Amino acid sequence: MNDKQPKYYSIKALFGSDDYVIPIYQRNYEWGEPQITQLIQDIVDYILKSKKSEEEPKYYIGSLIAYERKLEGNVTYETIDGQQRLTTLTILLNVIKNEYLKIDWYKKLNLSFDSRKVASNTLSYLFKGESLDNKECNVAIQQGYYNAKKSLAKILADNSLTIEDFCNYFFEKVTILRVLVPEDTDLNHYFEIMNSRGEQLEKHEILKAKMLEILEDDNLKYVFNLIWEATSNMEKYVQYGFSVAQRDELFGKNDWNNLVGKDVVYQKLQIPTANQNTEETLTISQLLVKTAKPIIDNSSTTDESPDRFNTIINFANFLLHILRIQTKSDLPLDDKRLLELFEPFLKNDDKKEFVKEFGYNLLKGKFYFDKYVIKREFAKGSDHWSLKRLKWYDGNKVSYVNTFDAENAETNDGVNREILMLLSMFHVSNPTLVYKHWLNASLKFVMEYSGTNLANDYKIYLENVAKAFLNDRYLAKNQKDFFEIIYTNEGKQKNYVTDIDINKLNQGTAVENFIFNYLDYLLWQDYRADKNYFKINNEHQVFSDNRVKDFEYTFRSSVEHYYPQHPIDENLILQGQDAEWLDNFGNLCLISGSKNSRLSNFMPTAKKDYYTGSSTIDSIKQRIMMEYEHWETNGTNNHNEIKEHSEKMIEMLTR
Repeated sequence: MNDKQPKYYSIKALFGSDDYVIPIYQRNYEWGEPQITQLIQDIVDYILKSKKSEEEPKYYIGSLIAYERKLEGNVTYETIDGQQRLTTLTILLNVIKNEYLKIDWYKKLNLSFDSRKVASNTLSYLFKGESLDNKECNVAIQQGYYNAKKSLAKILADNSLTIEDFCNYFFEKVTILRVLVPEDTDLNHYFEIMNSRGEQLEKHEILKAKMLEILEDDNLKYVFNLIWEATSNMEKYVQYGFSVAQRDELFGKNDWNNLVGKDVVYQKLQIPTANQNTEETLTISQLLVKTAKPIIDNSSTTDESPDRFNTIINFANFLLHILRIQTKSDLPLDDKRLLELFEPFLKNDDKKEFVKEFGYNLLKGKFYFDKYVIKREFAKGSDHWSLKRLKWYDGNKVSYVNTFDAENAETNDGVNREILMLLSMFHVSNPTLVYKHWLNASLKFVMEYSGTNLANDYKIYLENVAKAFLNDRYLAKNQKDFFEIIYTNEGKQKNYVTDIDINKLNQGTAVENFIFNYLDYLLWQDYRADKNYFKINNEHQVFSDNRVKDFEYTFRSSVEHYYPQHPIDENLILQGQDAEWLDNFGNLCLISGSKNSRLSNFMPTAKKDYYTGSSTIDSIKQRIMMEYEHWETNGTNNHNEIKEHSEKMIEMLTR
C-alpha cells in the first residue's frame, strides 16, 4: 500500500509515531473553553453510544492535512489544516498523563511550532509534567490545559464515567484521517485555498428539505420556507427577513412588536404572482429559489446594520431549543445530532401537523429570542451586552430601545439591566452550546407566558432558575438533571440547605464558574440597593466604587487563588495545615485566563496594586477581598480573613 495515500489513524497511532510541526503561516492556537469542552463532550457522547451497541462505533474526528517535510533524512509533517484540533488533542493527552494515569505508549512529544519558541516550550513543560509557574508560557496553551483539565473532570462526573472508560475509547476508537499533499505543492497557495473553500451542505439545510417534502400544499411549502429563511439569520431581527408588507401583516402595522397566531400566519403569507401585470404564477421550486435570500427592505424604516448584533448561538442549535419546547422531550442540545433528533417526529402519523406547528414555533421563538434574550451589540465604537426590541416612530423610522424600561435607557439601571445581567451571567458561565439549558428555560418561559407583568415575572423566574441551578445541581449532594429542573420543577429550587454540600465550594480550581458568576450577581444587587453587608475585619465597612455598579460580565474561566499557591518568594509558600486554606472558597475568585497567568504567583498586595488603576473589575468578589488588609499574614497560622470572607460569601449564596 502507498503510504502517501489518505490513511486513518487512531489517537494512539497518531501520537505514538510521527512528528508534526505547526508552520509560521498558521494562526496562533486560539481554541477556548467552548471548543475544548465540545470536543471532550463529543468523545463522551460516542463512548455512551458505544455502551449501547454490540460493536464499538468509531468517532471520526475529522481530517489532518499535512505536507511531508524532509530534512537530512528526517521526516516531519507540516500541518496545513487541522492544527487547532491537533494542538488540543496534544493538550488533552498531557492532562490525562499528568492528572490521571501513565500512558505507556506516549513516549515523546511529537508536536512543535516553527519560530514560536514559547509555544513549543509550553507544550514541552506540560509533557515533562513541570509546573508552569514562574515560566514564560503561551497563555492560550496554558489556559487550554486548565480548561481541558476542568472540562474533562466535569464531563466524566456528569456522565458517571471513569478516566479508564474515557481513555480506552479515546486512544483506540477516536480516529482522524491524515491526508498528505503532493511534494510539489505550492503550500502558500494551497493554504489560501483551504481557508477560502466553500462550506458543505449544512445539516439544517437537509432538515429543511425533509420538512418541505412532508408538506403537500404548495402554499404551506412557500410559507414554511419563508419562515425558515427569515429565522435562519441569527444576527438580524426576524422582522427584517420579510418584506415591509409582510411585517405589517405578521407583527402589526407601524408597530412590529406583536405576532399574530399560527393560523393567521399561514393565511396571511400567500404565494405572490411572478409579475403584477400578468396572471403567471411562479412554480414552487422557483419560489423556493427566489426566497432563499429573504427580502430586506431597509429604505426609510431602520438603521439596521448587518454587523451590529452578534448572536450567542447558531441556527442549528436554535432549532433544537424550539424542538425541545414544542415536544417537551428531554433532548440533548447537540446540533451534531440534529437530523437524528428530528427523525422520530418526521415519521409519526401526524408529521404534517408537526412540521406546520414547528414552522410557527420557529417564527415565534425567533421573535421572542430577539426581544428577550441577550446579544452582543456593536455601537458607537464599543460593544456591550444588549437586550433590545424594535420601536416604531412617526415618519417610518424604526430603531432599537431597551426591551424593558425603554424610558430609562439613559440610566440603564432598571429591570432591563437586571434581566440583562442575569442572562449574561448564565451565558458566560456556560459558553458551550450543548450546555445552554438556561437559554432553553428562558425561551420556554417567554414563549409560554400568559401573565400581565412580564418584566417582573421574567426577572423572578431567572433568579429562581439560578438558585435552582446552584442548589439542585452544582452544590447538590444528589444532582438533579437540568431538564427536570426546567420542565418538571418549573425552574424552582427543590433542595433545602440540608441537601447541599458546602464542601464543593472548597475545591480550588474545580469550583464551577457559575457559582462565582451567580455570587457576583447577588453582590451587584446588594451594592445597588446600598445594603451594608461588606463586613471587613468584624466591622461594618462600606466602600464606594462605581466599578461595582457598572460591572459587566465577561468570559472569565480561571479560578484564582488570591493568596497564591506558588508565590515568587518560596519562603511564603504555605505548608502543612496552612496550605489547606489555599483551596478554601474565601481565597478563590474568578478572573480572565490572561490575568491569572500574569498575576498568579503575585502576593495579594501586588495584585491589589495592579487592579487599583483599572477602569473595570473582573470580579466583585475579588474587589471585596481587596478590602482586607492582612491577607498575606495568613501564612502564620492566621486565616481569619479568609475564614471571615468565606463565611460571608456562603451566607450570601445560601440566604
